[in-house]
Amino acid sequence: MFGNLHEWAVELLALVLMGSAIKLMDDQLDAEYDICRGERTLAVKLGRALLPYTLVLTVLALYLQPVLTTAVFFGSYAVGMFTRWQEKLPTRVPAYVEIFMVIGLSMLLTGWQTAVWGLTFMALVDWVDDLTDATLDKVSGQDNLVLRIGWIETSLLVLLVLCVAVLLNFFATATGLIALAMLTILSELTTAKIWQGEDNNKNILG
Repeated sequence: MFGNLHEWAVELLALVLMGSAIKLMDDQLDAEYDICRGERTLAVKLGRALLPYTLVLTVLALYLQPVLTTAVFFGSYAVGMFTRWQEKLPTRVPAYVEIFMVIGLSMLLTGWQTAVWGLTFMALVDWVDDLTDATLDKVSGQDNLVLRIGWIETSLLVLLVLCVAVLLNFFATATGLIALAMLTILSELTTAKIWQGEDNNKNILG
C-alpha cells in the first residue's frame, strides 16, 4: 500500500516539476500579452535566470518519471504549435512538420499509447486555459481557440480529449489534473496584478 503511495507521490511530483517548467516557458513566450492583461508572472520576474531554473526543473522531472514527463513535454510542444501549424519556424519548415516529428519522436521514446495520452492531456490543459482566459485574451489580442471557433465548440473538444486521455491512462490523467490544480494555485500566488482587467463574466461572443 505504502509502496504504491510512494510511487504515486513521485509521479505527482514529477508532473508538477515538468508542468512548472512548461508553464515558465509558456509565460516567457506570452510575457507581453500577460503585461497587457495586467499580470506580471514569475517568468518575467526571473528574467535571465529563467533558463537555468527551467532546465533544473526539467531534469528533475525526467529523473523522477522519465516516460510520463517525456510524453507531457512533447505533447506540450506539439499542442503549442497547433494554432500556428502553417507558420514557418526557425528550422525553415512549416510548424505542422515539426508537430508530426515531435509526435513521432514521443511515440518512439514512450510508446504510442503514452505519447497520445501526453498529447491529449496537454491539449486538455491548453484548451481549458483558453476557455478560462478567453475574455482577457480578447482584450490583449492573444490567439485563443475560443475566439476562433467558439465557446461551445471548444468545450466539445475539451470533453473529447478528456475522454481519450482517461481511456488511455485513467490514473495518469487523475494525477495530472491534481498537478494542474497545484500549479494553478502556485501561479496565482506568484503572479503580481498590475491592474484589474475587464469583468471576467463579460460575454465574449456578444
